[in-house]
Amino acid sequence: MKKTEAELLSPQWDTDHMEIDEATIAGYVRYDVDPERAVASITFDRPDRLNAIPIAAFERVGDLVREAEADDRVKVIVFKGEGDHFGTGADAAELGHYIGYKRGTDKASRRRPSQRQRILPDRNVLSSAFTRPIIECLKATVCQVQGYCYGGHFQIALSADIVIATPDARFTHPAFRYLGPAPQDMYHWIEKLGLTKMKDLMLTMRPLGAEEGAEAGLVTKVVEPEELQRWVDDYVDAIAVMPLDSLMMGKSMMQVVMEARGKGLGAMTGWVGHGWATNVVFEDDDWNFLRERREKGIAQALADRDNMVAPHFRLSNARSKAAANGNGKG
Repeated sequence: MKKTEAELLSPQWDTDHMEIDEATIAGYVRYDVDPERAVASITFDRPDRLNAIPIAAFERVGDLVREAEADDRVKVIVFKGEGDHFGTGADAAELGHYIGYKRGTDKASRRRPSQRQRILPDRNVLSSAFTRPIIECLKATVCQVQGYCYGGHFQIALSADIVIATPDARFTHPAFRYLGPAPQDMYHWIEKLGLTKMKDLMLTMRPLGAEEGAEAGLVTKVVEPEELQRWVDDYVDAIAVMPLDSLMMGKSMMQVVMEARGKGLGAMTGWVGHGWATNVVFEDDDWNFLRERREKGIAQALADRDNMVAPHFRLSNARSKAAANGNGKG
């Protein structure tokens, strides 16, 4: 049976068996080096699930960035996704499990984990695992984006030096829906997009289109789908002309300026603030993702949440288009 977009946007992993073997993770996040062009490619390869990947696979992204950074054959790191989408982040079924929430409906399973259980996973996974290595990378980083760029993939785009996107690209973090204005990498979101634009996204929980992203400063260039690969290749080749020493010294100086602008303190607010964000007290009439996921399943919970707002604010292209054509709410 063909899966709906809602089901694809919320792939179900077996949350009782979160350990995924390294070979599977390596298949989801492929790594290649072309020494002749001085480029390393990190490719998300799960197109049947819109390139959603388990949290452990994002840790692999950080490891690969560090590997490429230390490889003198590499000057540019390119992130890209197979199929129609760059990626839709980590699986929503994993939400909460990595910091200690259990699966089930009994009281013991729903008990909130202690703050000490949250601190190290929040710091080591959300901050240090993949966004920090990209932000601090001394090689140039380029994102090749088409379709959805959500969640952890959005964080990668925010962390990269250059983002080349097609007109259908959409950027946001579903955590805004689950938790409100979640603080992961908030410093970098505001630095890249500006305070006004980030308030717009965080408070309405809507996606950002490619053209709007270019106007705000997130997207470097918007190109037609058939030209995406060529433009990325042209950027890579232009950067690779620069001597490696010059590139890495220049990126180092950029890091100095970012630190002066508050990057270090801003990064800490991500993992410290996540303890607050994941400890929200929901009133009886509040929409509660964890409750809705438990009672209705992920796909239906996310569909219901999308249909609570006008099409402009929906995460799913399919539901937005249906409403625009008079076939949905809003």
